[in-house]
Amino acid sequence: MRVAWITTGFLENEKDYDGAAFLHNLAKGLSSSSKIDLNIFTLYYPIGNQDYSFYNANVFLCRYKGVKTTRVPKIEKLKAFIKCLRKFKKEHARIKFDVIHSIWSGESGYIASLLSREFNIPMVTSIGGGELGEIPEIKYGSRLKFWQKKFVSRAFKRAKVIVTGSDYITNKIKQYYPYEFHVKTVKIPFGVDENLFYPVKKPRSGHIKLINISSTFAVKSHIDLLKALKIVKEKYPDVELECYGKDEDNILQKLADEMDLNQNVRINGFIEYEKIPNVLREADIFVLSSLYESQNMAVLEAAFCGLPVVSTDVGVAPEITHHIVKPHNYKALAEKILYVIDNPAADYQNLSERFSLNNSVKGFARLYYSLKK
Repeated sequence: MRVAWITTGFLENEKDYDGAAFLHNLAKGLSSSSKIDLNIFTLYYPIGNQDYSFYNANVFLCRYKGVKTTRVPKIEKLKAFIKCLRKFKKEHARIKFDVIHSIWSGESGYIASLLSREFNIPMVTSIGGGELGEIPEIKYGSRLKFWQKKFVSRAFKRAKVIVTGSDYITNKIKQYYPYEFHVKTVKIPFGVDENLFYPVKKPRSGHIKLINISSTFAVKSHIDLLKALKIVKEKYPDVELECYGKDEDNILQKLADEMDLNQNVRINGFIEYEKIPNVLREADIFVLSSLYESQNMAVLEAAFCGLPVVSTDVGVAPEITHHIVKPHNYKALAEKILYVIDNPAADYQNLSERFSLNNSVKGFARLYYSLKK
């Protein structure tokens, strides 16, 4: 079974996770199977002209020059598109691909749809980001951008299967797209590595420690998180919020200064993947304040470590916890946090069966084989 992934970005080597551990772990798991020959065509990152191996997968770079930035210049995108098409054709001529899988359904989904049509290869597309996002006040989501919206629709139309990681996204497909699209939707969440994320019993102290792991993009709505913290502080003056994630513009510190929360907020910056389980186990409650998520791995990893989760009604969170509030409702978020402080039991149902990395790898492998001609 020869599988081609088309993705906008990938990892530099086997030690790199760079905020995309789900991609790292899935590629490692699939490529470890002797029955799957995984080949990854990455459009923009890493940048370079030397293709390489990632565990047992082959990684083909399609952007030779440039600087790693949030936005790739249009001319660089066009060059990467052309390079990807050429490299794919060369590899397909050498040994034919059985399935094309676009990780993300935007630009990578569009390229995958072209290749799928030209070579008549079954296509899978995964929604892994803001493809179905539409939040005008922060200018977030592909549905607000003409060409990105077109790319997603093109990927959905060509794909044999549209993969979601949460009921939240499945419902958005039903909301935005015709019946012909949502009937070919299946849910296969990106999975959690149970060898790293598992509960460890610890005595509970009187000191309350909340934790959030997310970069400070506007869609994560850290302002609502800190507003909720300010309310919680009224009852628990020494409550602490540990924040992990990239914050290049120093947003969290500015918010903490404005809200007089410097004694309650710990800003830790980016955290290496292997260290996440320990910081989760040292906390009492995981809190997510996002306005949109396609899935969100952090809430799942927290749950696997035994933490109660309080979250906005986004991504996979409603499937694992009842402590859910509407986005932007920081008062309700604070109320849920206060409730969980007094009622800390975390009663999760069938986490491993539904969200483990092992079952995720098996799910994608079964999907690929079901499409093989």
